Amino acid sequence: MGTLRSAWKEAVWVFGLSRLSLLLITYVGGVLLRPRNMASIPCVNNGLRFCLLGWYHWDADAFGRIAHVGYRSVADVAFFPLWPWLIRLGAAVLGNRFPLSFLLSELLLSNLFFFISLILLYVLVREGLDFDPLQARKALWYLTFYAYAIFFFAGYSESLFLLLTLAIFLLLQGKALWRWWLAGLLGGVAALTRSTAIVLLVPFLFFYVEHFWLALRLSADVGETAASQPWRLWLRRLLAALPALVIPAALAAYMVYLGVRFGDPFIYSRMERTVWGRQFELPWEAFGPALGALLAGPLHTEMAVRNLMDLLFTLLPLGVLVVGWRQLPIVYRFFSLGLVLFALCFPLNSGETLASQPRYMMMAFPLFLVLARWSKRFPSLDLIYGGFCAPLFALNALLFTLHYWVA
Repeated sequence: MGTLRSAWKEAVWVFGLSRLSLLLITYVGGVLLRPRNMASIPCVNNGLRFCLLGWYHWDADAFGRIAHVGYRSVADVAFFPLWPWLIRLGAAVLGNRFPLSFLLSELLLSNLFFFISLILLYVLVREGLDFDPLQARKALWYLTFYAYAIFFFAGYSESLFLLLTLAIFLLLQGKALWRWWLAGLLGGVAALTRSTAIVLLVPFLFFYVEHFWLALRLSADVGETAASQPWRLWLRRLLAALPALVIPAALAAYMVYLGVRFGDPFIYSRMERTVWGRQFELPWEAFGPALGALLAGPLHTEMAVRNLMDLLFTLLPLGVLVVGWRQLPIVYRFFSLGLVLFALCFPLNSGETLASQPRYMMMAFPLFLVLARWSKRFPSLDLIYGGFCAPLFALNALLFTLHYWVA
């Protein structure tokens, strides 16, 4: 209970400060600056509430559209359904006025889920990884003020997926079967949120082997009678393994829906490839075109800036994870590896092959655990990180609200 109380206090501080900063940036940018490709400043002409519309484009627009009218456009099936469903529920409570009710629903839910994620992250590193309070606090700050952490504020599915991931890691720390079945249920929810949920099978596998094979064959809760009745031990192992199947089952359920609705259960993958420009490649193949485009063209173009930021914030997280590999428990290592490989295997088929990768790399949350560990040995890391990431955090927020592509 003490850890949870501390987690709440730490989360309130970092969450509150970051959200006040983002709201101030939204207000200042919305009042003083004209969004890209717009003839006027919406906030000045239509009122302050229209400042928030700066957050309603790119994927946020797609999720809001799906929440409002469903999969009316076949191209939208690449966006998995659970997040739009939640947005629709929130919009109904907020008056069901399009688009403002849907935008407010996105923002409120995204920020609520991120706040809970901060609490869970603190509890996870304190109880599961034996971080001291200062290290746990720094993990929260590093995550919250990461250069691309604005997507935990925007109406994207990042906050929900992070919440589900952290909850699963916490639940799988224990051997009680109810924890494993609840983790499986949350894994199924994650599979209806993003296709990368398949990587959540990694913690299921590693914790399963640790708890039910490598640990003592007879745990206290099985009882001494299991020595004469080994079937009980095997039954327990079976019941602990089954929840992991909920993840592929949830994905299969979505595919069945697509098959019934559109006649093709794999249409989400085809839309990802033909409409959104992402198809399978080997994980290293995206770097060459991005670097080549950066070096070949003039550096004073928007595309050059985007490629530079994509390269920088794809390579930096990879570097941190590689250098800090041995400082993480094995399950965190391979979860991060799976998430990174999944993202890199589906680059954008355009001049910006690493588009969105900084946002995807951010979801490998062990990255911030490595940084928090390093901060104990290198106290100056706080200043370096803050001086580097915090200005980019503010800049990315401003660019996003002005309708510039960020990630």
